[in-house]
Amino acid sequence: MKLRKPALILHRIVGVIVGLLLIVIGLTGSALVFWHEIDHSRNLTLMEVVPQGDRISLETVVKNARQAYPDFLPDSIELARSPELTHQVWMKSKDDKWNKIYINPYTGAVLGSRQWGQTLMTFIYDIHKTLLAGETGQIVVGICGILLLLLGITGLILWPGWKRFGQGFKIRWNSPKQLVNYDIHKVGGILSAAFLILLASTGAALAFNSQFESVIYGLTNTQTPAEPKSTLFPNKSPIALNEALQKASLALPEGEATYISLPSEPDVAFRVTIKLPQEATPSGRSNVYVDQYSGEVLRVENSLKLPLGTKIMNALFPMHMGNFGGIPMRILYVFIGFTPTVLFITGFALWRQRQWAIARRKEAIFQSQSLPEEKEKILTTTAWPWI
Repeated sequence: MKLRKPALILHRIVGVIVGLLLIVIGLTGSALVFWHEIDHSRNLTLMEVVPQGDRISLETVVKNARQAYPDFLPDSIELARSPELTHQVWMKSKDDKWNKIYINPYTGAVLGSRQWGQTLMTFIYDIHKTLLAGETGQIVVGICGILLLLLGITGLILWPGWKRFGQGFKIRWNSPKQLVNYDIHKVGGILSAAFLILLASTGAALAFNSQFESVIYGLTNTQTPAEPKSTLFPNKSPIALNEALQKASLALPEGEATYISLPSEPDVAFRVTIKLPQEATPSGRSNVYVDQYSGEVLRVENSLKLPLGTKIMNALFPMHMGNFGGIPMRILYVFIGFTPTVLFITGFALWRQRQWAIARRKEAIFQSQSLPEEKEKILTTTAWPWI
């Protein structure tokens, strides 16, 4: 009971202040749960080809991408993971613009390109992550995550089911609309509370990634190893990309190679990302570093055997996107993204009803024949009508 009053005040204030932003973040989050499936279905001519014999070398893939877009430098290759899919080359311009180039893995034909932020799904992603306001927007989104966490905790404190369990899940559909709003708010809140708290905490951690990583690494005593470097050999050319890919695949044979990051400097190593069967992240979190001259495997990062702090950081994204429970969990996440809208509408309706009740009460007081001291006593009990 002592916690209930401050929890109620916090719940109302925070809900009114950030409610609209949470609606935007929640709805865009729902759209992003099936990002790749939606994006793929809308761009079949770029992402799918007819298999026809052997694949060309990755050198040819990069060469063709560079010839088609000379103002961009290749950064990494998103590897085709089935026979009918294309290779996708990420390229970056001098002014930090990112372009994704789609290459037929059999003929080497450049099928087209798309610039980050200029497609529907990347536009939705930028809204979700930064509200289209860059680093400032990302900070705002992170703060919204913290406040959503506060809303979830205070909502749990206020849930009436702690006294009467059955009452906490009951919606009185035939009651006045005020009670219906209240019941929808309490039931929707308690059913989604655990997931909203999970999404809020992981979302805030992703928004403040470097700060959160420092805290987690400090608490778990996790050390950040230096990135492996290639050993420079005079007049020696880098090994072939396919050879680097083969070396990495042999280092983690149970996994599937998904990305290969290209060295940006002479002493930088190839980094091949591997998806292990047990990993929830769609593209995997295991990495193999290969010396770009000798082909030596410099380091193997098996995501299942990483330090605790790194495992926690790697788990943030799949937990935030619902990748840990298969299709049913992702579908559930889509609906969870709609709950801030439902909770804001019903919560705002309850808040406005309280505003009208206070206003009518004040009017009745001043129109009554009460003594001045009695009026003052009554008014002080509703001195903060905005909460």
